[in-house]
Amino acid sequence: MDVKLLVMVLISHLISAGLAKTVAAQKARNSNRWLLAGLLFGPLGLIAAVGLPDRHQIVYLRYLAEHQG
Repeated sequence: MDVKLLVMVLISHLISAGLAKTVAAQKARNSNRWLLAGLLFGPLGLIAAVGLPDRHQIVYLRYLAEHQG
């Protein structure tokens, strides 16, 4: 296997892991699990983290719905 390709894949997985952790933390999710997902799956882990629903928004919408009856 070409060393350059291996290094590029490793760097892309590390970048994806860091971004997935940041996105998950902003959405009030377990950022360490998404860091691991980014390390294992690379850009797919990042795409999955971006697709997560925001817990802050869910709680706020539930609060509004309960107070309207």
